[in-house]
Amino acid sequence: MSSIQRPQRGLTGVAYTSRDGVRAGIDFYSRAGKEEKWLVKASFYIGVTSAVLWYVLILYWGSIGFSSEEIGYMEAVGTAAGLLTYLIGGYLADKLGRRLLFLAGLIATAIGLVIFVGERSFAPFVVAYTFTNIGGSLAWPCLTALMADKTSPADMKYFFSVQGFVNQMGTTLATFFGIFMPALLRDSYGTELVAGYGYVFLVTVVCSFVPIMYVLRVTEKNAKPEKLTVHFDRKMQKMLAVYAVQNGLFGVGAAFVIPWFPLIFEKGMDANLYDVSLMITLSNIVLAVGWLVVPKFAEIRGSVVLVAVAQIASVVPFVLIPFTNSLIIVALLYTVRNFLMIVPVPVLNAYLVNVVSREIRASFLSLSQLAWMAGFAPAVALAGHIWNDNYSKTEPFFYASALYIVATLIFWAYFKNITDPGDARNNSQTK
Repeated sequence: MSSIQRPQRGLTGVAYTSRDGVRAGIDFYSRAGKEEKWLVKASFYIGVTSAVLWYVLILYWGSIGFSSEEIGYMEAVGTAAGLLTYLIGGYLADKLGRRLLFLAGLIATAIGLVIFVGERSFAPFVVAYTFTNIGGSLAWPCLTALMADKTSPADMKYFFSVQGFVNQMGTTLATFFGIFMPALLRDSYGTELVAGYGYVFLVTVVCSFVPIMYVLRVTEKNAKPEKLTVHFDRKMQKMLAVYAVQNGLFGVGAAFVIPWFPLIFEKGMDANLYDVSLMITLSNIVLAVGWLVVPKFAEIRGSVVLVAVAQIASVVPFVLIPFTNSLIIVALLYTVRNFLMIVPVPVLNAYLVNVVSREIRASFLSLSQLAWMAGFAPAVALAGHIWNDNYSKTEPFFYASALYIVATLIFWAYFKNITDPGDARNNSQTK
């Protein structure tokens, strides 16, 4: 059924478009099939494990007493293992099946989390983080490719936005309780902070097995065996090369600051763990809501425009963070930065799977993410030396900002001429 959209300007237009985006997301989920809903529900628990393996983990390592150099090395080794997995993961998924490799990734993540619960020393942590990175490298492109097979190009943004919202809710709850509860147990019951984080990982182990139960129920349409090189034609090769370059620059930029944010807040800005949990939780809640809202803006303005403008704009609050003394203002800047940089991600994912041939979606996503990790792995080890246990430095923010700007400009320059079949203006009907 077509609908007439009246143009609105200013804050009123933003409010109406935001409302329409939320309604469209709810409407999509209400008419989604069982398998689409199973993938969304699995994403909640994947969000839980991802959150614990991101900001909670780095605080855990910090509480044990690892130096920034040691943390950088552990991050680098784990990321390198994920990078190697991406080399073959997407290809195997496209050849052997996305569901099978998705399950393998979830199982690898669960194994890594089990190891994290054991001995608290450098070598076991490297092994554990290697397993969880291998798991993530297998699971993410398979989840994205499976989702793309379950809905139409026009609905793709809404599927990804609903999945992103639910995933972010898992991330939000896990980040809040994963940081807040160890501090509460320490202050209320005298539990060592390290032991408190150990309990968090124990609960996360249980959560890591839930998405496996959902994915086992999902079916996959068997594709006819064929050479994937046929679909990696010159156009796709060029598209992959450009996207990989800009993704690699994003990976390098992220490595200088993003995984270090909890330690920057705690040790560089003297925030207590309660403050850190609230600052990150505020950002995660805003992200979750944003992921329901943003697809409507993409339909009106176009996916590439939305992604490029938002990511360039995110540099402004990002670079102001280290120069701000008020934790409240830092929290607001951090939230705005994350909103602008991360909220367009579901739109970006939907755009990519719409413009890339179905037969090579998993391979394309794996190889492009490989580029991000190829940049991140050496850069995060370098970042550990740059920070040198002094988390009040400003230079890493400038390095990251410059790389973000260059990467976004590369993305815009190439992809602005490649239209998204799922954009409303490219379809005869508006759903």
